[in-house]
Amino acid sequence: MKIRTALVLACFLLSALPLGGIVVYSYFSSRRALQSVYHAQAARLTAEMDQRLGDIRGVLQQRLAEVSAIPDLPRAGEQPDTVLMTIGDLAPLVHSLEIQPSAPDPPKRVVIPVPPMPKMPRATISEAQRAQLRKISELGNQLGKRWNLMTPEERTKVQQQINEAQKEFNDALSKKITESVTRQIESMKIVREDASPLIFGRHLEVPLTEHGMVVGQLHAELSAEEVIRRVIGTTGRGSGEIAFAVDRQGHLYTRTPRDRAALDRAGIAQRIAAGKPLNDIANWVVAMRQDPQSGLRVGVARPFGEDLDELRKTAAKNFGYGMALLFVALIGIVPVANHMTRDVQLVTQGAERIAHGDLDTRLPVRSNNEIGQLAKAFNRMAEDLRGQQQRIVEQERAAVEYQRKSAELEEARHFQLSMLPKEVPRHPRYDIAVYTHTAAEVGGDYYDFHVDGRGVMSVTIGDATGHGARAGTMVAVIKALFAGYGGQQSPAEFLREATAKVRRMDLERMAMALQLARFDDDGVTLASAGMPPAYLHRHATGALEEIAHAATPLGTLGAEYTDVTVALTPGDTLLFMSDGFPELMNAEQQQLGYVAAAQAFGAAAKSEEAEAVIAALAAAVREWHGDKPPDDDVTFVVVRARPFTAA
Repeated sequence: MKIRTALVLACFLLSALPLGGIVVYSYFSSRRALQSVYHAQAARLTAEMDQRLGDIRGVLQQRLAEVSAIPDLPRAGEQPDTVLMTIGDLAPLVHSLEIQPSAPDPPKRVVIPVPPMPKMPRATISEAQRAQLRKISELGNQLGKRWNLMTPEERTKVQQQINEAQKEFNDALSKKITESVTRQIESMKIVREDASPLIFGRHLEVPLTEHGMVVGQLHAELSAEEVIRRVIGTTGRGSGEIAFAVDRQGHLYTRTPRDRAALDRAGIAQRIAAGKPLNDIANWVVAMRQDPQSGLRVGVARPFGEDLDELRKTAAKNFGYGMALLFVALIGIVPVANHMTRDVQLVTQGAERIAHGDLDTRLPVRSNNEIGQLAKAFNRMAEDLRGQQQRIVEQERAAVEYQRKSAELEEARHFQLSMLPKEVPRHPRYDIAVYTHTAAEVGGDYYDFHVDGRGVMSVTIGDATGHGARAGTMVAVIKALFAGYGGQQSPAEFLREATAKVRRMDLERMAMALQLARFDDDGVTLASAGMPPAYLHRHATGALEEIAHAATPLGTLGAEYTDVTVALTPGDTLLFMSDGFPELMNAEQQQLGYVAAAQAFGAAAKSEEAEAVIAALAAAVREWHGDKPPDDDVTFVVVRARPFTAA
């Protein structure tokens, strides 16, 4: 996937997904809030209906107490207008009144049927009476709604106002009401005792007194439908709520058949009949409250499906607006992405060219932002790669050259070693031992022996100037010259002839230091051309003598070589060495020096054999320099006169 596509897709996802999540969360949170508000409203309405039921119970109890106080109540039953006037506006709720005398009087039951209040023609009620009725209704509603919030004094005061207003109204209409009630009573039949359910859970009754004595009980049977109608009749009108009630027997009451049909369609009626919970009905909020005395349950069901539809429409509309803004943003992000990816594409193309070996590739720096910094870093990287490539090429060339030189040096080393004798001569009068420690590069140290037929032994040791093939060439020249030496010439004469021959060879300033010693029966004769002094250890006295020569190496301008003859006694030890030993460096880059070299030889010369002397000198080399190769060849030739007698 290209960066531009990924960038546009990332912008879309990072915008669309949060937008969709916010819209969905807003919808469900708003739905929960709406349900909570509707449920709170329904609970408030059910509380109001429950309070209204309690108010009706209390007012009925009070009115029945007033009825029981009517003088000669059994005879008053024959004149029901007196009872109706006392009950007042609650008369439609009373189904019948029953008087039960107390023992020991014979049982006597008087049933007073209480018809509903007649509906008076509008023409018979004046405007003043209408105003009086409205006042009574307002006071009754106030008493019903604020019953729990009012103090007992406030309740008594409002009740007195209601009673006074009722009395005034009843006095004005007493004659007409009495006539209408009388006609209705005459046309009514006796009501069955079990016709009215126990709407309050029991019959309302008050003691019947006469002259201060309880002579019976006054029972009131109520009309359940009228009570429920008054409880739910004014709840939620015009707000979409459906008020309902359920009695002990499970009968469902609503204001209108239409409300009942709505509850049936929603499945609320079926759930109530089956005793199922009402908190999970789709698009409905239902709240119920049960009266503990009567078992009557009052409830309010409110639909909120239309509100949810509106809420869904609003959420969809907001989501559409958000998506429209998102697409507008995407239209704007495309050129920005193109601009950004164009620079990235340049970097990619440049990287591909570098991958194919074009290290001269450079990117244009068009800005100082991250892309511009990347271009600068890319250019620096290309320059570094170019320089690194050149260094690698040079290193490869150097490695090839080093390998070539190493091969040449190795060949020169083998050539140099081939110039040396494979073994030392075995002489009856002299014990001979040699040691050489070659340097890292090919040096020019050389030693050789020659024993003639008379037993005269010649020993030579030399050091060619420089290293490598040139030094090896000089060693080969001297070895060829020494191969023609028969021992008849003195050492000095041989050195003079050798230096003349080297000069004639025109070896371009090549030179070689050389020392030649000829051992015969009387002692040793030495001549030196630029070599370090030889050291002689006297066995008899333990003294150490230095045999030095002041002469230049072979091939140089000087040619004044002289012989030095030294007598040897049995046990005397003679050391010939190259300058690699006294010039040996330690780890602190300190030179051993000739004094220390002479002391090391003096200590080593006390050994019994020439090989032991060599071993002691080799140990001194390792102790001073270590095991790594020295900077210059170190060569020893030790000759001891026989026989050796221990001190």
